[in-house]
Amino acid sequence: MLEDGGYLRFYEIKGKATLPPVGSKVFRQAKLEWIEAAQVEAEQAQDGNAIIHASFQIEGISCIGCVWLIEAIFKECEGKVAIEINGSQNQLTLAWKPEAFSLLDFASKLQRLGYSLSITSTQTGKRRQTTELAARIGLAGFFLLNTMLFTLPSYLGMKEGFFLAPIFQLLGALFASLSFFVCGSYFMRRAVPAIRQQVLHIDLPISIGLVAAYAGSLFGWISGYTQLIYFDFVATFVFLMLLGRWVQAYAIERNHSHLQREFKGPESVTLLGGPDDGASIPATAVEAGHSYSIAPGAINPVASVILQKEALLSLEWITGEPDPSQWDMGQVAPAGAINVSNQTLRFQANESWQDSLLAELLKPTKEAAPDPKLQNILKYYIFSVLAIALTGAAAWQLWLGDSLKALQVCISVLVVSCPCALGITLPFCDQIAISRLRKVGLFIKNPKIWSQLQRIRAVVFDKTGTLTMDLPRLKNSKTVKAMDPLSKRALYQLVARNNHPIARSLCQSLLASSASLSELRTDPSQVHETIGQGVAWLDECANEWTLGKPSWRATDSPTDIQEANVVLRQNGLLIESFYFTEDIRDDAHQTIEYFRNQNMDTVILSGDKTERVQAIAESLQIPHSAVRAECKPHDKADWIHQNAPDGALMIGDGANDSIAFQQAICRGTPVVDRSILEASADFFFFGRSLRSLPKLFQVAAMRRRNIRSVFIASVLYNGLAVCICLSGYMHPLLAAILMPLSSVAILSLACLGYKERADESHKSTII
Repeated sequence: MLEDGGYLRFYEIKGKATLPPVGSKVFRQAKLEWIEAAQVEAEQAQDGNAIIHASFQIEGISCIGCVWLIEAIFKECEGKVAIEINGSQNQLTLAWKPEAFSLLDFASKLQRLGYSLSITSTQTGKRRQTTELAARIGLAGFFLLNTMLFTLPSYLGMKEGFFLAPIFQLLGALFASLSFFVCGSYFMRRAVPAIRQQVLHIDLPISIGLVAAYAGSLFGWISGYTQLIYFDFVATFVFLMLLGRWVQAYAIERNHSHLQREFKGPESVTLLGGPDDGASIPATAVEAGHSYSIAPGAINPVASVILQKEALLSLEWITGEPDPSQWDMGQVAPAGAINVSNQTLRFQANESWQDSLLAELLKPTKEAAPDPKLQNILKYYIFSVLAIALTGAAAWQLWLGDSLKALQVCISVLVVSCPCALGITLPFCDQIAISRLRKVGLFIKNPKIWSQLQRIRAVVFDKTGTLTMDLPRLKNSKTVKAMDPLSKRALYQLVARNNHPIARSLCQSLLASSASLSELRTDPSQVHETIGQGVAWLDECANEWTLGKPSWRATDSPTDIQEANVVLRQNGLLIESFYFTEDIRDDAHQTIEYFRNQNMDTVILSGDKTERVQAIAESLQIPHSAVRAECKPHDKADWIHQNAPDGALMIGDGANDSIAFQQAICRGTPVVDRSILEASADFFFFGRSLRSLPKLFQVAAMRRRNIRSVFIASVLYNGLAVCICLSGYMHPLLAAILMPLSSVAILSLACLGYKERADESHKSTII
């Protein structure tokens, strides 16, 4: 596509940047109806203006090459004026001439290259943490420079009797106070609520050190005892801690930016009959007794009676399997059934939304409990620091009877024991680990995942969409490529807006061989469906093209097509036959073998039929004892609760997996067409390969070893610094020098550790 459009410079600009795969979304017909309405709304709101401005979210930006490509596409549009792209915020601001620019055409071109536009809404709130931290870092840097400016003269020999000394001390205390209250309060606001909930937070020792350093400095400044003045330490410490926290938050939010979409459940339905006939209401407002209709591709929100002769529904959201089935009038369609026919379907609700299975499946996943190992480490660390500080102060008080010296020893121990090096290095380690995973298309959303991965004993897969692709694979794909242009065009008209899994798979195969077909205008109203048989379309010459079962609309009777899933006919004559099979994800065998070598069980919990699940299990050499078929959503959750309550990683892709997600301690999901679990997952991954799952555990082990080395180095530094404090020789200047030096040294150690492990990772036989 880039070559055909003359955009090959994209590869030159992106350089060596590793981009996540765009997957099948470039083959999908995006729902862009809102685009035209958004353009009309923007032009009406700025009525009379010669230039229209509007902002949108954009999904898929990964590097500077993406920015160049989007700008290049925009420059080719008629009526364009200006474009501004904020890559860090994934935001797009456009300016165009009214009635000359087509926002729909621009969005369609972006969609075909893997970029998706959406309305700017809740994404702004998601960036509040990094925005707040960036503002605090700027202020902390300003306060730090000014604190050092007025503190440094005293270190360089300025006498206390110098006439500017009191003013310098006052200004140093002022800027350090501003740093403490304006910027350092970030850590205290997080530590205090955690204590109230009886949870120890990493911000607690940081807050203790800050309070001790500031309180001692204030007392030393007022009393004139300079050995207690740590104002420069306070400002430096606040700045470095905020910087480390920003690195951590930025890494997570950058991962969020690769998946802008937010799933909020079924869309609206149209009421039938009564005073509100034809009105559109949210699916959450459906009540028992309501008659309503849903559009093709939409989701039935509640259990309801079918009001028409026949319907084609998929239970993908309930069983996890996309194969559709035919339903008749009077049958009760469950909540979550998907309308995969080409016509609007009518229902009468048997229940309200609040009582439906779908409402239960879409409940948010509970937050993971705090890591007990980290809680114990923090508990013993804080207790040890306080005990050493108080013991040292008591010893000096009993030995010399000097209360100020005893106070200095106590405060100096609390100050130098602050986890400064860890506060910088741990977020840095997370950033490197997250970056390595991003290169294989896996994105971390929950920073607590690292401790959760250590406890995994079983990896639980749903089948369709996780171990296999969500669409069947066309076995004779070369047939599509070899078709004549007229047949390709007819086949595209039949499958372009069709929600049947086989039609979606055919559409992808068509566009993969002839990308220009995506520019054809399609009219779903011209495609006529016979439920359970197939679809038909008349071309301009009144030729009837059909796609359906081998015997449907046949004027011949060849025997070699009886095993075909569907056939394409022109006026009843056979044109092509298509054969499909379940498509196992790439690297699935190697991934399961890796888990087996790591003594982790691999389990399949699927809603599909037993024979199909067992066939996949046998292909992947998974024992029968680790396979459960025809599972309901609660069955999956019950199995995890009984067999791996505190040690399951759940890989799912649909609403039917959401209850099991709540039971698992770690959750992941592939990004597929109808996946809705990204919001509650700890990580998500793109592409058709499973190779990122072993890489996740490898990187986690690498990070764990590296942090262990960093922790040992930090303990050794703290031990040395505490000894200096207890001997009474710790000076505020020495503390101010040791803190950044130790942070740089330990940060360098972390870099070296990752470099060594990176060399080892290239030798892996799994990845």
